[in-house]
Amino acid sequence: MIKHYVHEAGTSVVLDTGVLIGSAVTQYIYYRKPDGVTSGTWTASLFSSYSQIAGATGTYFVSHTLAAGDLDQPGEWRFQAYVAAIGGTWWGELSKINIYDLYE
Repeated sequence: MIKHYVHEAGTSVVLDTGVLIGSAVTQYIYYRKPDGVTSGTWTASLFSSYSQIAGATGTYFVSHTLAAGDLDQPGEWRFQAYVAAIGGTWWGELSKINIYDLYE
């Protein structure tokens, strides 16, 4: 398993929604930092690949490429996809990942 570290940049956060979202007009990745208080959103792009949840290939994913200041705290980060289309709005399942401090 690959470890990820604070201040990492260039890595993509990719979330599988399990439903086709090719008609989405707005998509975000919501996050909550390890302090449990600070939260926010990153604008996301649509991403096509094979979805293990859906068992098919298509536009099931949202993606955000990390900038240097995005992951600024070590600990458990929480991510959740949000997608809006003309027909409604949807939330993906919660994803958690541990971000390590340097030299851990």
